[in-house]
Amino acid sequence: MCNNSGPPYEYGVGSRVILGIFLLILIVLTILGNLVVITSVLIFRKLRSVTNAFVVSLAVADLLVGVLVMPFDTYRQLSNAVWDLGKGMCLVATSFDVMFTTTSIIHLSCLAVDRYLAICHCFIYHQYMNQRTSIILLFLCWTVPLLVSFMPIMNEWHAIGIEGLQLPHDVPACVFIVNKPMAIIGSLVAFYAPTIFMFVCNYRIFQAAKRQAQQIRNLEVATPSEIHHNKSMRHETKAAKTLTIVMGAYCVCWFPFFICNIIDPFINYCIPAHVWLVAVWLGYVNSTINPFLYYFFNRSFRKAFIHLLCLERCALVREFDANGNTTLSTVSE
Repeated sequence: MCNNSGPPYEYGVGSRVILGIFLLILIVLTILGNLVVITSVLIFRKLRSVTNAFVVSLAVADLLVGVLVMPFDTYRQLSNAVWDLGKGMCLVATSFDVMFTTTSIIHLSCLAVDRYLAICHCFIYHQYMNQRTSIILLFLCWTVPLLVSFMPIMNEWHAIGIEGLQLPHDVPACVFIVNKPMAIIGSLVAFYAPTIFMFVCNYRIFQAAKRQAQQIRNLEVATPSEIHHNKSMRHETKAAKTLTIVMGAYCVCWFPFFICNIIDPFINYCIPAHVWLVAVWLGYVNSTINPFLYYFFNRSFRKAFIHLLCLERCALVREFDANGNTTLSTVSE
């Protein structure tokens, strides 16, 4: 192993305090932000849809990153990479890390399929994307990552062939080092293949939306049904744009990590620890920023967030139906 790898430089007391406060803020923002997303869909009826079922499940995964993943890595950083929690706890913490990363990408892939059917095959969308289908897909979104994380990691399949590899520091540490086959297979399954799939889906989505918008513009006189279809398509396209931004943010945040993950075994694990530190936490930050993306790019979620955070004082963002009940615009807006 290269001398460049291993733990980062030791933090002094002042540096630990500053770093600890910064990481604590990220953890709190991650937990609270995703709680707001979950609560918004549960409280506001207009936000309840098949699409938002996946959004809520994704928010649960991001919430668990803040609860079960980021605290362990914060401990690792503040202890100068010394791990005193035992090997078993190290494997469990690593399994949670891999699981929720994979969970996020599978959720985004399901969302891409949902938007693809809603726009490219709108007439059969409700036939296929019903409650039963969404339950099956959500079940797969959680069970598949569970199997591809805990099973290989707890059995230490990632260490086959590199059992004799020694870390360049004589302290107990929790470092996830994978062999070449696991690096390639894991990266392809957990990132590269789903990312390519999502981009293909989104390309076809926007091509279809562009064609349908052009067809409607070419009509000299639109019938009421065509006008309704046009409005529906605009709503679905806006929802697709929001989800594309969320998907793009995920890919940008996790791309450095998966580049390092697939290259490191082939260069004798020479990527420096501080590069890994930045790559890993950039990936974690994706779970922090998702609620903010919904706030800035989805009007319905923005109204729900403002109402929840301001409670009864933000009457200006509330809309009422004929019976005086609080309503929100549809999620596609």
